[in-house]
Amino acid sequence: MIESTISLADKKQIITAFLQQCNNYSDSMLKKYEQQLRDDETKNSAPQKIHDWNVYKDFNEYAIKELKGTELDEWFS
Repeated sequence: MIESTISLADKKQIITAFLQQCNNYSDSMLKKYEQQLRDDETKNSAPQKIHDWNVYKDFNEYAIKELKGTELDEWFS
């Protein structure tokens, strides 16, 4: 078995940074669909899309919170 040269803290930081980038993208999508709420042509689909992006973002925030603790450390060994 090959031993990893990346520390546990670095692994967690890499994943946290990725999830934060995902949430930055979510923010941009939320802004897009919030703008569409003001547009009569796409008003019907925007609320569901806003809901979906908020759920996705909440999931990522929860994962980031778990990565800051030790609960998931065994996943990295």
